[in-house]
Amino acid sequence: MSNEPKPKRTQEERNKRWNEAAIARMDKIMPGLYLGNVRSSCKRSMLEENRINAIVSLTDARWVWWNGPTRNAGVPEHRHKWVQCADSSTQDLLVYMAGICDFIDAVASPVLLSGGLSGEERVECEGGDADASGAVLVHCDLGISRSPTVIIAYLMRKYGLKREDALGLVRSKRKVKPSANMTRQLVVWEQVGYQIWEDEEGTVPKAPYRAFLDDRAALLKARGLTGNEPLAPLSL
Repeated sequence: MSNEPKPKRTQEERNKRWNEAAIARMDKIMPGLYLGNVRSSCKRSMLEENRINAIVSLTDARWVWWNGPTRNAGVPEHRHKWVQCADSSTQDLLVYMAGICDFIDAVASPVLLSGGLSGEERVECEGGDADASGAVLVHCDLGISRSPTVIIAYLMRKYGLKREDALGLVRSKRKVKPSANMTRQLVVWEQVGYQIWEDEEGTVPKAPYRAFLDDRAALLKARGLTGNEPLAPLSL
């Protein structure tokens, strides 16, 4: 990891980012799996059109759009996984990655679970979630860094894809640019064989993950931090 601080965004750049976030957008990466931005996670017409019935949210705060009687536009709480995380140079997504992949597998449609990248062959799966006839949306704020990182990691684990092949697949569907920190974590994800821990208890990191954690700790120390940068309040 570089110790160079990220340049501060200008107000114009910040406005552009949030203008992009305000327009709901999602793209089908493969049958049963969509990548979007935060606004798409609550746009009922778009969710229904694409048969989205499960959501993975990667944001630094829990948006008010997800609360109230129209929360998630009909997606129940047990099919919405929210991971509080920042798009930062010190955010560790690897610690959540296996759990996110497990969640997607648990709520995925038979098409996605069939194991074929083309999705042409529809198969019935025994067991699993009774509601697993729709699709999963994975989103962050803009759908550019955190959420594509998670989808790439999922495709790597699910289909045994190389990192560059999974990245290429996602980029063939949507313009994405995982940050340097997220890219480093995808490299580690591949090196550890999609399991960051040596032990079942999750207390002993494998060597590539330990190296990542050591670099992260050094960067945090240089910035006078003890963990991820202060995140937003739990609700916005």
